[in-house]
Amino acid sequence: MHINIMKFMVPRACFPDVIASVRCWSVRACTRIVNSGAASPLPMLNPLDPEIRRQIYAQRKSFTPAQERAIRQAASSFSDETRLLCQLLYLTGCRLSEALNLRINCIDTEGLLIVFHTLKQRKQKRLRAVPVPEGFIQALCALPRSADGRFWSYSRWTARRRVKEVLHAAQIHGALAHSRTFRHSYNDRGKRVGVPEPVRRALMGHRSQSANNAYGMLISAELHHEAQQLWGNRPACPH
Repeated sequence: MHINIMKFMVPRACFPDVIASVRCWSVRACTRIVNSGAASPLPMLNPLDPEIRRQIYAQRKSFTPAQERAIRQAASSFSDETRLLCQLLYLTGCRLSEALNLRINCIDTEGLLIVFHTLKQRKQKRLRAVPVPEGFIQALCALPRSADGRFWSYSRWTARRRVKEVLHAAQIHGALAHSRTFRHSYNDRGKRVGVPEPVRRALMGHRSQSANNAYGMLISAELHHEAQQLWGNRPACPH
């Protein structure tokens, strides 16, 4: 293979211009390297004391949005009976005992409502209707039932164990790995999306605002999102 080198040769008269161009390119390249290094400082380590962090997050009573997504994904690998129980707790914020007492005659397929016999009402019988998605109503009605119409005929201890198995599969442990955390999370989700307090109280079956306020605590990202609304148009870090 023959290559004509002559056509790549630069005339001697052009040497000064070529050298000047190479020198200029080199200076620009070095400047970019220096500037790129200066614009990327090392990330600052979090100085928060680990014990203080543990105490702050120990007060949390509800799942984070990321944990809720992990729960939904983990529940999909369990039986329909267990999966629908967790979905009922998530979609309605009901108590575990209220879920176990649920019967087919408390399902409104036209209004897409689930009617619970509210507990902890000082011996007064009180019903509350909670809206749910149509797809969930259909899946629940297709679930096999006991002779008395109940969807879950096992004990409360067994129900707790099955719910905890789903939570452990979602890598949730400790105090949050409990059925009541679904109820706290239901209330906190309502706070985050702006559901009025009287509506949340009616959906959860609380008679007083003080009872509703006892549920949930916004921590970290959720609390940060709420606090941003108090900052106005000011920059987060004033110069």
